[in-house]
Amino acid sequence: MSTYITSKQISYFISVLQKTGKSDNTITSYSRNIKKLVIFLDGSELSKLQMLEYKKWLQDKGFKNRTINTYIAAANYFCEIMQWQDMKLKLEPIKYEELQEHRNISPENYKKLVYTALQNDKERLAMIIQVLCHTDLRFCELNKLTVETLKDGFIEIIRKKQKIKLEIPKIIIRDLLEYTKHEGIISGVVFRTKIGNTINRSNFRRELKKLCIMAGIEEEAGSIQCVKNVVLQNYPYFELKNK
Repeated sequence: MSTYITSKQISYFISVLQKTGKSDNTITSYSRNIKKLVIFLDGSELSKLQMLEYKKWLQDKGFKNRTINTYIAAANYFCEIMQWQDMKLKLEPIKYEELQEHRNISPENYKKLVYTALQNDKERLAMIIQVLCHTDLRFCELNKLTVETLKDGFIEIIRKKQKIKLEIPKIIIRDLLEYTKHEGIISGVVFRTKIGNTINRSNFRRELKKLCIMAGIEEEAGSIQCVKNVVLQNYPYFELKNK
């Protein structure tokens, strides 16, 4: 049985991803990663030996295990769809330090994200990033942040059946009041769509990943978890200015 990777097979692979409900970002990532494997093969037939050589090639290029696993996972899934099960490889173990690095973005990248958002008239995105980073508020709790809570200086939320108060830093309150004034939000939820709906997590993640590309940082930093865990000690806030 031939194990050459053809454009027809890649198209079939993408169609399977679509039918199984994979997101557009996942489909794009998988197809891009398979094309990288094709570049490595350079017309050769795929085999278990070639898969091992592919992993070594990625390692020699200096990719970290987390990134290598992303490429190998895509190749494994492709082999599974093609019913080439014997070619699949085990993923590399991730070092604790590398895992922590994945979960955090640097203060410099945080600055790039917010600055790029403001430069491109994405004030809401910039403010959501700041709120997630500078408060203990979770994304699913953003609907608790209202104009009224800005006046109180704190937000009351329920976690594990207990009512807790989250303080809103004064400098964030100042920026949020400027934002609500700019957006004409007099009362109610601060972060909302043009038609008044709450912000959708998937849409936010999509916007964040696009922002990463615009800011010139790794797309992997474009996740809520990474934004939430940015290290901010002694780092300046941004202020929104009226246009």
